[in-house]
Amino acid sequence: MTLRARVTLLTAILILVSTSALGALAYVTSSRLQYDTIDTTLESAITDARVRSLATNPRPVPDDVYSPVALARFSRDGTITVLRQAGLGSDPLPFPQLTSESVAAARVSPVSVEGSPSYRVIVRQPPGRAIIIAAAPLGDVAQNLTRLAVAIIGSVLAVTLLGAIAAWAIVRRFFRPVDAMVHAAHAISLGDTQRRVPTARPGTELGELSESLNLMIGSLTTSIATVEASEERLRTFVSDASHEIRTPLTVIRGYVELLQRDGGESAELSTRALERIESESRRLERLVTQLLLLERMDAVSAANFAAFDLARVVRESFDDLAALNPDRTVELDIESADLFGLEDAWRQLVANLVQNCTRHTPAGSPIRVTLRQHDGQTTLTVDDAGPGIAPEQRAVALERFTRLDPSRSTTSGGFGLGMSIMRAVVDAHGGRIDLLDSPLGGLQLRIAIHATSPVD
Repeated sequence: MTLRARVTLLTAILILVSTSALGALAYVTSSRLQYDTIDTTLESAITDARVRSLATNPRPVPDDVYSPVALARFSRDGTITVLRQAGLGSDPLPFPQLTSESVAAARVSPVSVEGSPSYRVIVRQPPGRAIIIAAAPLGDVAQNLTRLAVAIIGSVLAVTLLGAIAAWAIVRRFFRPVDAMVHAAHAISLGDTQRRVPTARPGTELGELSESLNLMIGSLTTSIATVEASEERLRTFVSDASHEIRTPLTVIRGYVELLQRDGGESAELSTRALERIESESRRLERLVTQLLLLERMDAVSAANFAAFDLARVVRESFDDLAALNPDRTVELDIESADLFGLEDAWRQLVANLVQNCTRHTPAGSPIRVTLRQHDGQTTLTVDDAGPGIAPEQRAVALERFTRLDPSRSTTSGGFGLGMSIMRAVVDAHGGRIDLLDSPLGGLQLRIAIHATSPVD
């Protein structure tokens, strides 16, 4: 059973119960009022002065006169003498059949006596007079109460039916936003991630629910898009890595086969083949080393950390860059900075920085390196005058398996792991890496990390 059906049914039951209770109360009140009226009439009939003369000198009722009360005298020996019958004088109603027990009960309070017709009976003994029985037929009362019961039952059923119809209409209108939410959720579950739940009236529970659902759907959509983008980058990386691995292996295999066919007869061919085999072997080694470093950073523990001088690592690497590129200005502003971590991982990070500066900035363009340590915070900043990275690409540039350069050549595109290695090293040491605009016009890479606090 649907929720709207349950609400409608519950409303109908509540209406039925409440109207039935009111109807029962009306029936009981009306019944009591009619019986009280009859009892008052019986009391008045007994105290009527005419009853005194009637008790001593009974007279028949005229044929065209209707008597609402029957009267009788009750003797001490139990004899009942009818003084006047109820009904028309021409067609009087039979006097009720009374027993001594019913007479005794009627002396205490009015009683109803079943028969054809039924009677309401009281027994009284006015001062100085005989015991008088007064009885009034209940035919009209029974008819009135039957009509009242039928009217109450019909009213209760009609009100219940109208209430159920009204409740169904109100619930149906109230649940329209819920139906819209259900349809939207179904469409979203089928893959329409751009669909949103219709917003209900603000300030209501449904309004808050629709807003919360839209926020949740938006968050899930963003998460799904992030996962899909990550999977796409992973597939691209696997494809690139497979290509990079397959290329040197193919070259090595080709030259090995060439050497096997030549049999060492051509010294020039052998020398060239060995040089190419060595070159491709080193290329393959670099790729495997980078992959192993990424895996190592994922499982790094502070138990493997040790203190080292980051300033020495940075200075050595960029001094090498300046020596190998005499036409390039390399400005070093380096202070002593003791760090707690993996020295070889930081050497790889700085080596990647140097490699990026060499690969992605124009020859002869300046590079500025700043290293500061203050209040336990170590900050390494590298500015260049290259083309930089577009702001819309910076959010993913440091993520793994991201390759901003679509080229697959090792000369320009590398393996696509350099930036992800840098981020992995910084994350493993509890630091932060940011890509900003450089005052030199290119990219500023800033790394901030606690100087000596190990990462748990």
